[in-house]
Amino acid sequence: MKWLVLLLSLLSAVPTILARRDGAPTNEQENACQDLMPQHGVPSQPPNMGFILFSDVIPSGNYTPGETYEVRLNATIGDFAGLFIQARTETNQDDVSSIVGLWTPLSNLSRRAQCNGVNGDAITHSSAERKREQFFNWTAPAIDMGRIHFLYSIVVAFSNIFVKLNATVERPPVTVAPATMPPQGEQGEPFLNSYGEPLGCPQNECAFYVEWRSNGQFIDFRMEGNASGWIALGISGQNSALDTVNRSFSDVLVCQVEAVGSAVNVTDLFLRGGEVTPSFDSSQEGLDLTSGEITGDRIFCNFSRVQIILVGQEGQDVSLSDDNFLFFLSGNATDTVNEVPMDFNTSAVSGNVIFSPARANINRGFVVFTAPFTTLPGKGSFPTSSCSREDCDFYFRWGVNPNNPNYLTFFISADLTVGWAAIGVSRDRRMGGDEIDDIFGCSTNNDLFRGGVEVADTFNIAGGDRQNFGDNSGTDGLVSHRLGVLNGRLECTFSRLIAVLPGEDGSDLDLDNSYYIIIGTGENPGTPFTRHERNPEWSTSEVNLVRESSVDFDYARIPLIRTHGILMVFSWPILAWLGIAMARHMKPALPNGGWFLMHRILVITSLFFTCVAFLLIFVAFRNTETRGLITLGDMNKTGTAHFAIGIIVVALQISNPIIAFFRCHPGDDNRWIFNNLHGVLVGTGAEILSAVNILLGLYLFGDKIADPEEFDAFYVMIALVVLFGVVDFALYIFFLLSRAFCEDRTMATESESPREMKNVASAADHPPPPPKKDPSPDHWLRWGGWITLAAIVILLGIIIIVLVSIR
Repeated sequence: MKWLVLLLSLLSAVPTILARRDGAPTNEQENACQDLMPQHGVPSQPPNMGFILFSDVIPSGNYTPGETYEVRLNATIGDFAGLFIQARTETNQDDVSSIVGLWTPLSNLSRRAQCNGVNGDAITHSSAERKREQFFNWTAPAIDMGRIHFLYSIVVAFSNIFVKLNATVERPPVTVAPATMPPQGEQGEPFLNSYGEPLGCPQNECAFYVEWRSNGQFIDFRMEGNASGWIALGISGQNSALDTVNRSFSDVLVCQVEAVGSAVNVTDLFLRGGEVTPSFDSSQEGLDLTSGEITGDRIFCNFSRVQIILVGQEGQDVSLSDDNFLFFLSGNATDTVNEVPMDFNTSAVSGNVIFSPARANINRGFVVFTAPFTTLPGKGSFPTSSCSREDCDFYFRWGVNPNNPNYLTFFISADLTVGWAAIGVSRDRRMGGDEIDDIFGCSTNNDLFRGGVEVADTFNIAGGDRQNFGDNSGTDGLVSHRLGVLNGRLECTFSRLIAVLPGEDGSDLDLDNSYYIIIGTGENPGTPFTRHERNPEWSTSEVNLVRESSVDFDYARIPLIRTHGILMVFSWPILAWLGIAMARHMKPALPNGGWFLMHRILVITSLFFTCVAFLLIFVAFRNTETRGLITLGDMNKTGTAHFAIGIIVVALQISNPIIAFFRCHPGDDNRWIFNNLHGVLVGTGAEILSAVNILLGLYLFGDKIADPEEFDAFYVMIALVVLFGVVDFALYIFFLLSRAFCEDRTMATESESPREMKNVASAADHPPPPPKKDPSPDHWLRWGGWITLAAIVILLGIIIIVLVSIR
C-alpha cells in the first residue's frame, strides 16, 4: 500500500518537474511572451507574496541608452522555481512589440529567452531548482525609448503562479525615517534574542556576539567581537555573500574604530550580488549609534536600525522582518569607512566569513538548533513508553531552544515514508471541541526540490469541525532545522514560537500553558494535514511543554486490542464455527443428542469469550476523544465497518440462544421457521460476518502496529477462511446429495403390511421407550469431515493467535 502511494506521489510530481524544468518551452514561447502566463492551466494567485525586482532603473523607469544595469529578483518570503521577465516601454506595455533591451543571466539557473526574434529580449529560468534570489544584467536600448517597466511572472509550484507583475508597482514595504530615534539604555523589552560564534559560547568568550530586541519601529542591537579595526553584521537572503559565482545581495552594518582615537562609529553598507567591496547606502537615516568603544582587542557597539526599508533605500537595505541568513566578519585595519569602503575580500578581513547555520527573522529572534535531538529534555513515544526512535510508531523530543528561549524545539520520528506526522495541544481533549486545537508537524510532499518534506503550523477550528486549516501567517513562528525521510522513517526537527503572534489568537495557543498532548499520523501527504486514518493518541493528563519533560499516553490500549483480537479468533473460528459445523454435519453421526450437547458447549463458550472481548475493546478506547469508541465516519472507513459489523455479529450471537429457547417441537408444522431463522439466517449469517470482521480487525491491527501488507496473520486468516469455507461447503453438498440418494432407495424398497400397521396402532396406547438410533452409515465420513475442519481452524487459528501475540 505505502509503496503504491509513494509511486503515485512521485508520478504526480513528474509534470511539475518536467513540464517547466528549463523555462518556457519553444512551442509555448509566443503565448508566454504576450501575457507572461505560464501554460500550466491554472490562474494567477493574487496578491504578490513578496517577489520583488530591484534595480537602479526601478521604480523611475529612466535609463541611459546603451547602459547595462544589474537587476535582482528577491523572494522576501519562501522561494521560487520559475521566472519570466521582460522590459517594455511604458506607453505600450500591454503589447509584446514594446519589449526593449537585452538580458544576460548571471547564474546557470537562468537563461535567455526569445520573444520578438531577438535572443535575450526576455529571460527565464534554466532549472527548476529552488531559488531565493537571482541576478541578471539588463542592457538598455541604444536609443531612448522613453520610460520602461519591468514585467515578470513567478512560478512557486506548478499550480502556484504569480503572473504579469509590474516591478514599478510591486515594491517592498517602506517607511520614512522617524523624527526621533529610540532610547536604548534600560528601557524597552529585554534582549532575549542572541547569536554567538562559536555556537553556544558564553557571551564574553565568543569571537563574535550579537543580541537584539524589538523597540517600536526599530531593532536595538548590542554587538561585540574580537578585532582591533572593525566588526560587521551581514544580513542576506542566501548564505553566499562574497561569492562571485553564487550571487547574493547583502545588507551590512559595520562598527569601526576611528583612525584617530578609540571612538567607534556605525555605518550602513550594502553588497551588490557577486561583489566583495561594499557600497555606502545613499542615506544613513534610520541608523543610530548609542554607544561604542574598544577595550584591548575587543570592539563593543550598541546601535538601533529601523525595521522596515526606508523610502529611497530600496535595493540597499533588507527588511528586518524577513527571514535572512546572518553572517559575521571582522578586520584589524583602521581604514576610514566613511571615506574608503573596505574590501571584504582582502587581507584586512580576519579569518573566514562566518554564516549562521539557518535563516533568522531578526524581528522575532534567531532560531538555530544543531545539537543532537537527544539533548532535548522532553520525551514521548507510542505504543510504549520505553520504545526507541527506531522501533516506535511515533517518537518525539522537545525542549526550550538553547539559543532562543522564545521557541520550543521539537524532534519527530514516525514510522512512515509517505504522509504526515504531527503534535498538537488541546484544552478539552476533543478534536474540534469547544476550543481550537493547535497542530504542528511535518509532511512529505510532491516537491522534490524542497527535499520532499515540509513543516506546517495548523489548527482545528473550534465547534466540532475536525477539518485542519493552515495558520493565517503560514509558517511564521515556525523554523525548520532538519527534514527528511531516513531509514524508512519521516523525521523532522523544527522550532515553534512559544507565544502567540499578533493575529494568530484564533489559530495558535500559547505553549507556556498546560494542555492535553495529541500525536497523530496520516498517509496522505501535504499540508494542512489531512484527516488521520486512525485515532490520534492523547496524553492521559495535561502537560506544560515549556516546563515539563515527560508525557504519558494510554499504553494499555495496544495490549487490550491485542487481547480482544486473540479472544475473537478463539471464540469464532475455533469455537463457534466448529459448533455450527457440528449442527450442520453431525446429526446423523450422533443421532441420540450427542451432536446437540457438543454444539451447545461450543457456542455457549464462544458467546462467553465474545462478550469478554467485546467489552475489552470499549475499555481499550476509554481514554480517547470518542470515549470508548473508535473514530467513526469517512476518516476511518475500515474501522467504522469493523465496528458496525462487530455490533451486528454480537447481537446475532446473543439472540440465537434466545431464539433456541423458544423453539417449537420438532414435529410442529412451523418448525421450518425456527430451522431457517436459527440455523441459516442468524447462525450462518453470523458465521459469514464474523469471518469478514476478523479479517477487517486483523487489517486494522496490522495498521496499528505495522504495515498491514506485512502482517502475516492477515494472510493466514485469509487461508483459514478459504480452506474452511471450501471444505465446509463441499461436505454440505456431498451429504445433501448422499441423503437424497439414500431416502430415494428407502422409499422404493420399504413397505408396511396391514399387520405391521395394526401393531403400530396398538403400540400407540403404550409407547415403548424410544430405541437408541444407530449412527448413519456415513458417520465415519462425517467424523472425518468435522475433524478436518477442526484441524484447519485449530492449527491456523493458533498460528494467527501467536502472530498477533508477538507483533
